[in-house]
Amino acid sequence: MADGCVDQRSLPRVKEACRDFAVLEDHSLAHSLQEQEIESHLASNVHRSRLVQQDIQVARQLQEEEDLAARARARQLHGKMERSDGEVAQEMQERLVHQAWLLRQQEEKDEAIARKLQEKEVKERRKKRSTKQVVTFEEPHYEDKGGWNTQAQYGIGDVTKSIAHLDMQDQEFKDLKVARRLQEEELKASQLDKRAAQVAKDEEIARLIMEEEKKNFMKSKNWDKRRPQGDFKQSGSEGVARPRSQEEGEINRTRSQKPVRPPPPSYKYENVESTYMPLKPSYSSQPSSRPEATHKGSFHRQ
Repeated sequence: MADGCVDQRSLPRVKEACRDFAVLEDHSLAHSLQEQEIESHLASNVHRSRLVQQDIQVARQLQEEEDLAARARARQLHGKMERSDGEVAQEMQERLVHQAWLLRQQEEKDEAIARKLQEKEVKERRKKRSTKQVVTFEEPHYEDKGGWNTQAQYGIGDVTKSIAHLDMQDQEFKDLKVARRLQEEELKASQLDKRAAQVAKDEEIARLIMEEEKKNFMKSKNWDKRRPQGDFKQSGSEGVARPRSQEEGEINRTRSQKPVRPPPPSYKYENVESTYMPLKPSYSSQPSSRPEATHKGSFHRQ
């Protein structure tokens, strides 16, 4: 009976046992809370990485749509410029053909007038020669009937009339020359006025095209600034450190680069004078990522 009894002195105290049990319970509770926190943190990291991937796909899709829209706008603008340049070239060619036809008509008229004047002059010379041959200067003598012989005086009157007629023909020829010279000067002045008006119109068209391109460039620049690059970096730094793939690196590199516009096509026009130099539009020389616009449009008509 004595062996079955437990020595109360060897047993720990009640408070110490309760404290040990409380420590064990706190340890298990802390362990479970830590596991829950780790699981929630991992779940939030997975959710955040999925959101980042979805945002990357959406941004890539938006970028592709923007690139397609920019290419479509560029093709449309180039098509309009080509059509307008073709119309301008056709109009200039028609004007040149019309001017050449007018010059030929004027030359034919001048040749006809010169031919008529030459024929008149030849006729007058022949008439003058015939009158000189007919005129005979005889000494005056008295006839039986009395009075002077008026044959010599009649021949001198004809000669003076023919000389006066020749003087009138020469004066008409000089007047025709002066009229032709004045007409040529008026034609040149009208051509210069038309050319100046056309140059002013071309400068206005070039200025409008440059303003439109500047607006498009500013829109693309603002779109590059509005891209959520900072949000991607911040979300990536808060999440779990994961290896960056090669595709994402290429996407970031393409985003850092600005879009480059294709250079405008160069136009070569025929039937244009070699001495005509088109006026260059005045604009500020600021560095930009796009090529300089010559247009563009920038075709100057005569």
